[in-house]
Amino acid sequence: MRRFVLVAVLLSCLLGTAKAFAATEAELVRLLRSQPADTVRLRLLNTLCHQLHDNEPTRALPYGEQAVALGRQLRYQPGLLQALLNLGNCYANLADGAHALRLQQEALLLARQLRSTNDITRALTDMGRVQQERNDTAAAMRNYQRALTYAYQPGVQPHTQLLLFGNLGNLYFNLRQYPEGLLFTRRALQLARRTGDQAGEAQYLADMGAFYMQMNQLETAEGLLRKAVLLAQAQRNERFRASNLELLATALLLRNQLPEADSLAQQALLTARRIQYKERILGAYGLLAKINAQQGQHEQAYAWQVRHRDLNDSLNSRSRMQMLTALQTRYETAEKERQIKRLTEQEQTTQQRNRALWGTVAALLLGLSGMAYLYTKLRLSRSALAANHRALGEATRELRQLAASKDRLYAIVAHDLRGPVTAFAGVTELIDFYLKKGDEDGLRRLPTLVRQSAYQLNHLLDNLLNWAVNQTGELAFRPERLLVRELYQDTIRLYENAAEAKQITLHSQSPECLAVWADAHMTQTILRNLISNALKFTPAGGSIHLLAQTDGAGTATLCVQDSGAGMTTAQTAALLASGPLMPLPRTARSGTGLGLLLCRAFADRQSGALSITSSPEQGTKVCLTLPAAQPR
Repeated sequence: MRRFVLVAVLLSCLLGTAKAFAATEAELVRLLRSQPADTVRLRLLNTLCHQLHDNEPTRALPYGEQAVALGRQLRYQPGLLQALLNLGNCYANLADGAHALRLQQEALLLARQLRSTNDITRALTDMGRVQQERNDTAAAMRNYQRALTYAYQPGVQPHTQLLLFGNLGNLYFNLRQYPEGLLFTRRALQLARRTGDQAGEAQYLADMGAFYMQMNQLETAEGLLRKAVLLAQAQRNERFRASNLELLATALLLRNQLPEADSLAQQALLTARRIQYKERILGAYGLLAKINAQQGQHEQAYAWQVRHRDLNDSLNSRSRMQMLTALQTRYETAEKERQIKRLTEQEQTTQQRNRALWGTVAALLLGLSGMAYLYTKLRLSRSALAANHRALGEATRELRQLAASKDRLYAIVAHDLRGPVTAFAGVTELIDFYLKKGDEDGLRRLPTLVRQSAYQLNHLLDNLLNWAVNQTGELAFRPERLLVRELYQDTIRLYENAAEAKQITLHSQSPECLAVWADAHMTQTILRNLISNALKFTPAGGSIHLLAQTDGAGTATLCVQDSGAGMTTAQTAALLASGPLMPLPRTARSGTGLGLLLCRAFADRQSGALSITSSPEQGTKVCLTLPAAQPR
């Protein structure tokens, strides 16, 4: 009883303020370890997911998945509804809009069953937000307009109305419909003031300031943004303060008030650094670069721009890791649900067989009529058993295929990671060696080795992300007319520095109007992997040729030919084999496992084909065949 009282108190505090959550999160996690699978546990999971989904969506994801699974198990619809909405927001913050929309649509159906106008409005608003972020403005506007029909009904909470009005205002401004955008933003601002929501008031004052800045009414924008900064400072809300300071500095920059703009941008940077708000640190770097450039301080502007570029690369890497984590969590959750479903079906089958057995025993007591009934039931049972056996065999085959696919992927990743990791280890040994010898020239050469290893590792991670998205079936195939000459020029520009460093010449030759009907992202990924491998195995002084031709039968062939050491027929066959990855001889070309698999998968996806022609000491030629585009 004492534990349930403590849970109730904690939940009350959590729903009251976010500050209380920071003091009780550890206690909530501790309670989850001993709390049975009941509605109290569901409320704890929903609370944790809701509080974490904005700032730490990766941490919130497991709590949201557990809450949805528990809500379905308990058939507790109010708790399941909140879990679906919270989990949908998690996936929206992790840029998985497709899955977020599926969860929100399920939540909308459930909210209509429960006749909860607040949750109907919230679900429609959340769906509109995801569609707006995916640039589907027409669908977003439809959902916002549907939400407006419920927004003024009894039971709709002010916070839900705030989100709807604010999002709708942003959408109208993105569509350059400024009067409507100002109307709904003012509604949100008035509602925040009426309910005493100072955080909301600061946010929508800042939104209005940004809108007026868009309309080039800089004096009005400056006044609104100064009020927003004061409100955020009075609340001691560091996140809002950093954002509002950046907006105000931008307005002053546009008004050419450079000293104050520089001071405010520096304050925004210090505030963002203090709370580790990476996105605002990135914005402050870019803003300071512009201010210094306009002041004529080009050296300092360049330094800020370098910081902006480095932090942007770091944030992009973090985004990719968050997406991979979300994909892994979804995979594990789906696998557990399939296992539960399979066990439930087995239990139901066992219960059915037991009932049939009791029916058979009863039928034996009825004499000859009972024997006939028993024979009939026996035939039905055999038919059901055969059907179950076939279903079990099919499930077993699918599981074996899944296990083989996972083993193949793990083997490839381990195979391709060995090179960059070994290179990093070698660099550490070289550092020790040069330090002992006092060889400063040797130490200066080490950054080049580290950059090469880091580039190889980043190339592998990009391939791994493309492979994972392709295997889930969520990678969209968008064919268009692509000029081969432009594809070659873009790829050569990407690798010309690396080729120059190895003293390798890059040549391209293709008919002027030759074009293919293919997906730009997939085709460029294939060409990058092929040229990267060619650079890796072509000695200094060698050459790489990019060739293209059409056979007149509706297809075009794009080839990458190098002057490297080449391969034997057995080595070429091993690279093209579709079975599990096998260790290659020491003389074989290495590091092509995942890249070649990705190239073949993307070629198949585009109704194309990949072929390799190679001879020892004669170089290697890899050709990609794609459908040719119709001439214009």
